[in-house]
Amino acid sequence: MNEFISASHDVAFKALFVRNPDILKAFLNDSLELNLTDDDTIKILSPEDIPNFAEGKVSRFDVHVRTANRRYNVEMQASRTGFSAERVLYYWSQLYGDGFESGNRYEELDQTYSINVLGFNYFKCKKYHSSFSIFEDERFERLTDKLSIHIFELPKVPGELIPGDHTQDWMEIIKADTEEALETIRARTENPMINKAIDSIYRLNADERLREQIRVQRKAELDYGNDMAVAKAKGIEIGEAKAYSDVVENMRRNGFSEEQIKLIVGAGYKD
Repeated sequence: MNEFISASHDVAFKALFVRNPDILKAFLNDSLELNLTDDDTIKILSPEDIPNFAEGKVSRFDVHVRTANRRYNVEMQASRTGFSAERVLYYWSQLYGDGFESGNRYEELDQTYSINVLGFNYFKCKKYHSSFSIFEDERFERLTDKLSIHIFELPKVPGELIPGDHTQDWMEIIKADTEEALETIRARTENPMINKAIDSIYRLNADERLREQIRVQRKAELDYGNDMAVAKAKGIEIGEAKAYSDVVENMRRNGFSEEQIKLIVGAGYKD
């Protein structure tokens, strides 16, 4: 029996939204409370639905999106490794300034959102959704609405239904790791796009090409981890050898005999 692929896997997460722009639009609308209309056309700027792992190179899995006067960077990060607030801000700034050219007015820059769904706890608060903007320190007056950063922490999503929270079901289907979990959400929701997203997750699980790419990704990550461990061990070995050599030379300069050095240094002694 095949292992269930959760939408919290970064490859499946990106495939879910890239293959289904209408689901992506509903996700953005509900999670950011944007009030998008039928006139708000979704344009996906990173359309490759399954990243390439050729030669062991693991690419990023974020989704770049644009609607009228707005840009979005949507990303799933399952593990804490490599995640930081500075990284989030850096990628936001890249998207914010993308395409800006000499002669343009700064006021024409798009409102830019960074949406980060995390498979781990990052903040100490109990709320699963944290939203960040730029405000004056004392008056709390907003400087601009161009920057909007959102972090969703999946482990903090409550099991009980929160009345009026349109984002909760989206987080639940992303973190669901069994068919039973998905069907529990289906039974309690009246949102047709949530149901469509659940059906899409089932289709992703039936996609053999996607499964193979996930297998290749895992192998690349394991190989990388093994290579780093070997390199670290080799570095320690070389460092220890150099340290012994330095000690021996220092002892010789200070008049120790070879027999004394051998007795003190032991296994690290070399003629």
